Amino acid sequence: MTASAQPDDRWQHWLVHLLWATSARTSLLGEAALGDSPLSFSGLGLLENVSAHPGIAIAEISRRAPQTQQALSQIAARLEKLGFIERRVVGGRGIGLYETEDGARARASAHEAAEAFEASLVTALGVKRLQRLVRLLEEAEAVIRELEPQRRPPSTP
Repeated sequence: MTASAQPDDRWQHWLVHLLWATSARTSLLGEAALGDSPLSFSGLGLLENVSAHPGIAIAEISRRAPQTQQALSQIAARLEKLGFIERRVVGGRGIGLYETEDGARARASAHEAAEAFEASLVTALGVKRLQRLVRLLEEAEAVIRELEPQRRPPSTP
């Protein structure tokens, strides 16, 4: 096959593709590292938020995380079905999320597995390369946040 007949693979070197591919592969490895835990990394992240901020609303978590309210609501519904969180009326109007005792146990167990996975990434990358990567990603995240359009609250009918 001649050079002109080869498929155009420039996209494989685009930043957006490299970030996506790295994130997707890391997520797959991380999910596997959670093993028998009923929690996914998304579920663990939501549970960590609920544990740190009892009574937090899904809308508030959505403002903090790069996930939609709809996606977070689906994760919360699964955690509620598992008995890891419960929803309660807060301040007479809104619905807040609260971690249950079962949720705290599941979070602690999954957190241990996640920390072990993180340690394996540190070992694979090496400390200096990991520090450089983290610094670059933190800088990139700040720049990318500046590019995001302001989120608008959902319109009411």
